[in-house]
Amino acid sequence: MNKIMFLPADPNHPNFVFVQHEYTAAHGGYNKAQIQLDHDLAKGHNAIAVWYDGSPDPFLAAMIDGQIYIRGHGMPGFVSIEAARGAERLHYTEVVDRLIQSGLRREFCGAIKCYNCHSAEFPEKDNPDPEQGKEPFAQMVANELYARGYKLCKFYGYIGSIDSNVKAGSSGTHKYVRVSDGKGGQVEAGRVSDSRVEFKPKIKHTFNPFRSLMKKILK
Repeated sequence: MNKIMFLPADPNHPNFVFVQHEYTAAHGGYNKAQIQLDHDLAKGHNAIAVWYDGSPDPFLAAMIDGQIYIRGHGMPGFVSIEAARGAERLHYTEVVDRLIQSGLRREFCGAIKCYNCHSAEFPEKDNPDPEQGKEPFAQMVANELYARGYKLCKFYGYIGSIDSNVKAGSSGTHKYVRVSDGKGGQVEAGRVSDSRVEFKPKIKHTFNPFRSLMKKILK
């Protein structure tokens, strides 16, 4: 299976160094991208990281099927994700723009996964944060891509706080959902695959005066 880890951060942004620190070994970084890619490659997948740079990536542009994982940190119902801790915030429309600019084809019929914490969750009530939207982040991405003509793929989001890369745990080396242990730490709450939720795009209907007139006539 073809798998892409899509990193939508702008390489020219002044805080891009935080993205490098999180996903690569640069600046003494955590190298999260390579850890995950090595695991996927060991399982027989064709897995690569695609870094946004404003131009089409050959591998992504050739993909018709497979899985694309949009990376970044999320919060319930936020209209944006954080490219990395301390890095730029990206509105869902900007994420979609950059995915398309990186070569996503309208013929793509695989899965687009918003691999971000809480991307399948609705906004928190009484949260005054200006980033709060009205729907889960994954739903907003699904709606936007569908509206732009991407009608063959499936869309997914995740419930809870999820691991950025595989880690050793109670069920083996997998990605896990984490919850607070009440002592300042976190504990497992199942595998990430069990928290995945599929989202169907919501089609935006535009007002059609002729259709409205015909309905009145036929009543």
